[in-house]
Amino acid sequence: MKRKHIALAIAAALASGSASAAGGFSWNLEWTFNHTAANGSNAMGSEIVSYDADNNRLWVVGTDANEADLGFGGIDILDLSGNLLQSFDTSALGGINSVAVKNGQAAVALTAPSKTDPGLVRFYDAGNYNVLQDVTVGANPDAVTFTPNGNKLLVANEGEPSSYLVGPGGDPAGSVSIVDTTTYNVQTAGFDAFNSQAAALEAAGVRLTGPNASVAQDLEPEYIAVSKDGATAMVTLQEANSVAIVDIASATVTDIKALGMKDHSLPGNGFDASDRDGAGNAALAGNIQNWNVQGMYMPDGIASFDKNGNQFYVIANEGDSREDWPGGEEEVRVGNAVIDAVLNDAMTLAHGADWQTNNDKLSRLTVSTSGDLDGDGDLDQLQAFGGRSFSILDAAGNMVFDSGDQLEQIIAAFYPQLWDDGRSDNKGPEPESAVIGNVNGRDLLFLGLERSNAIMTWDLTDLNNIQFLDMIFAAGDIGPEGLSFFSNAQGSFLAVASEVSETTSLYKVSAVPVPGAVWLFGSALLGFFGVSRRKA
Repeated sequence: MKRKHIALAIAAALASGSASAAGGFSWNLEWTFNHTAANGSNAMGSEIVSYDADNNRLWVVGTDANEADLGFGGIDILDLSGNLLQSFDTSALGGINSVAVKNGQAAVALTAPSKTDPGLVRFYDAGNYNVLQDVTVGANPDAVTFTPNGNKLLVANEGEPSSYLVGPGGDPAGSVSIVDTTTYNVQTAGFDAFNSQAAALEAAGVRLTGPNASVAQDLEPEYIAVSKDGATAMVTLQEANSVAIVDIASATVTDIKALGMKDHSLPGNGFDASDRDGAGNAALAGNIQNWNVQGMYMPDGIASFDKNGNQFYVIANEGDSREDWPGGEEEVRVGNAVIDAVLNDAMTLAHGADWQTNNDKLSRLTVSTSGDLDGDGDLDQLQAFGGRSFSILDAAGNMVFDSGDQLEQIIAAFYPQLWDDGRSDNKGPEPESAVIGNVNGRDLLFLGLERSNAIMTWDLTDLNNIQFLDMIFAAGDIGPEGLSFFSNAQGSFLAVASEVSETTSLYKVSAVPVPGAVWLFGSALLGFFGVSRRKA
C-alpha cells in the first residue's frame, strides 16, 4: 500500500507539478521564474533566495552559471506571483554570494574583486531598495543569517584562499562577522585562539588539511544557524568535517566540534559506490551496499529548530574537497590509489580480491588522500566525501541522529527518475541545503538534493519517529542551491533557487496531522529524550 501510494504521488507530480497526501503532506508548483536577460534579470542566475515578510517579496541573488568568469551577477526581486519588480547589477562590487531579509532590511554578501581581500555586506531598505549601509566583513563572505529578532546579522566569512600552495599570504583567515543592524557596528568571531591547539583539534577529529595554514586560515565557515533565543550560533566548517559554536553577545567561538566518521560497513549505512555498475547496466543504478569505507560528513547547509525547549540543528552532509592539494588534487579514485598492505588484506577479506579493480565494487569511488594516516604515501583508510545524509545535532554539536543510507534507498526504490548514477562514485545525491518550517503544527525539514534536482521533505514533529513524506521537484529545475520557507495569510510556501537551471520556483505546501507516513525510522534519537527527561 505504501509503495503504491508513493507511485501515485510521483505520477501526479510528473503530470501536473504537484503531489498529495504523503503522510498528510501535499505540495503544488505555483510558478517558475527564469532569470534571463529577456525577462529583465540582472542576476542572470539563481543561487540564494530569501523572503521579505514586510513586503511579501522574494529577494534572489545569482551569478550566471555559464558566464561566471565574465563578472555577471546581481539581485532580482520578485512578487509572490512570480513577476520581476526590480533588478540590480552588482558585478562591479565583486562576486555576489548570499542574501537574507528581516525587519525591512535586506543584507547581501559580496566577495571583493580580489577574493582574499575583505568582503562587503550591503544593506538595502527592502521596501524602496535604497542602499542603507555598506559594511566591511571578512574575506569571501559566503552566507548571511539574521538572529530571530533581527537585531544582529551573522556572516560566514569563508576565507577561501587564492591557492592553498602560495603560502600564508594567499589564505585569509575564516571568521564570523556579527553586525548590529541598527548601528552597523561589526564584531568578529575568529579562530585565532585555536591556532596553538592544532594538535589537540586534530586528535579530536577536526580535519586540518590546508597546506601552509594556521588553524584560523584552515577553517572555512560555510553556513550559519542561530538558536531560538538568539544567544548562540552553529557554523558548518565543511572541509574540516566539523562545526563551530559561537557566543553571539561576546563574538567568541567557544568550541569546535568534530563530527567524526560514518562507518559505511554498518547496516543502514550503505551507499552506491560506482557510476559504472555492471558495465553501465542501468538496472544496477542504486546498487546500495555496505563497504569498508569511512564517510566524512562535511556538512554544507544547516538549519536550527527547537523541540520542547531543547535546541537542535540539522546539517546537510554534502562533502567537499580541496583543490590545491600538495602534489596535486585531494581526490583520487580507489582504482588508482596505492593501498597499504594491511588495508588491502582487510578489504580483500571483506569484499574479494577484485575489490579495487572491479567497477562493480570500489574501483570508481572517489576518496581523499587524507586517508594516508601515517604519511608514507599509501592509503591506510578509505575516506569518502560526504555522508549522503542529513544529521541532527544537539546544542553542543553532538550528533544524535543520522539518516544513514535512507536518502539513496528512497530515491532508488521510489524515485528512479531522480537517480543520478553518474554521481554514485562521488557524493551521491549531494544534500546541500536545509530549512525547517512549521506547517499546521508539524515541523518539516526541506532538504535540497543538488544532484537529484529535488527537495526531500521529512517530518521532524516526533524526533523518536522521524518520517519521510515526499519529494518536491519540477521538470527544468536543476541544481537546487538555496531554500526559503515562509508562511503568510495565503498559506505556507517553499521558494527554491536552482543554480544550474538559473530558475526560482515557488511551491505551496500543506500538511495535516495524520499519523503514519511512507518511511519510518522508529526510535531515532539514540535515547536522547530519555537523557533530556532525566535532566529535567
